[in-house]
Amino acid sequence: MNQTGSVTTIRDVARDAGVGIGTVSRVLNGSTQVSAATHERVTMAIRRLGFRPNAQARRIHRHHTGIVCFVLSNRTFPNSFHAEILQGVEDCALELNQHVLFSAVRYDPKTAPNRIELPSLLEERCLFDGLILAGVNYPNFLMRIRKLEIPFVVFGNSLNDFTGDKFFDQVSFDGFRGGLDAVRYAISQGHRDIVFVGDLTRPWARVRHNAFLMACNEAQIKPNLITTPKPVGFVAYGEWASSEILARTPSPTAVIAVNDQVAYGLWRSFRHRGIQVPNDISLIGFADREEATLMDPPLTTVRIRKEEIGKACMRTLMERLNNPEMPYVERTLATDLVIRESIKKL
Repeated sequence: MNQTGSVTTIRDVARDAGVGIGTVSRVLNGSTQVSAATHERVTMAIRRLGFRPNAQARRIHRHHTGIVCFVLSNRTFPNSFHAEILQGVEDCALELNQHVLFSAVRYDPKTAPNRIELPSLLEERCLFDGLILAGVNYPNFLMRIRKLEIPFVVFGNSLNDFTGDKFFDQVSFDGFRGGLDAVRYAISQGHRDIVFVGDLTRPWARVRHNAFLMACNEAQIKPNLITTPKPVGFVAYGEWASSEILARTPSPTAVIAVNDQVAYGLWRSFRHRGIQVPNDISLIGFADREEATLMDPPLTTVRIRKEEIGKACMRTLMERLNNPEMPYVERTLATDLVIRESIKKL
């Protein structure tokens, strides 16, 4: 037990076990991303110190803990996109003398809100001050989180099917403007036979598709689309779409891929077929992921400021904590067109 007689905190457990508070949170959350040895060390520290999450919650009721929780919904982790957002959250938290816990959750969008099972860490809602919800989210989960009566910020680009008045703060990037800039650039390089490739079942893909349609309308060129839904990964989707592109007459001179992973699948398949980018066909992606710089030639793409998104989420949450009565805000960050060698001027 704690020899001072005070209530043991999660920081005490982390210090005793020689780990970070994030590791303690993962053990409490039942995560499989902790080694057996570390899990046992943390568990022993919890027992040795007599740590009780519910007691901790009572102690800090209505007081700031200096801890926020980053929640990743319906996505695998680590993945480079959300890892960079989380890095931004961590960097900003360090500047603000805050700590970040991590939790992951999976749920069906059709499940009733009160039937969504939360990780045990989230059930102990008074262990932290607020939540940052990333990954792919649906209204039922937001309703479930709302019942926790804790402030939260949503990464908005992967928020599906939400309508009505918002009861949360939101941070997003301007996917429409980024998509518009990409297509306009291809057109400025003389391309008029341009095809858009991407499954439109995701909300951010539909935004980029709408930008493509607007740019084509501006230039008075006919939209050329490959948007058939496929239950495959992004890279596989690009590989499949390459055959569709090469079968078209006249052959497109440029491809706008819905993201860099689809672009990578296209590039890899073209290469296997002896089709050169950009000599035979030009290619643009979206997101500026690692794949964009690994391709040969490097990919022209739209950069999403992922770490800035994480920082904006953290700052927005802190503003909410410091001013609970302020109106809900929606912040949109700009994107950047990154011009590399994958586009040929006609």
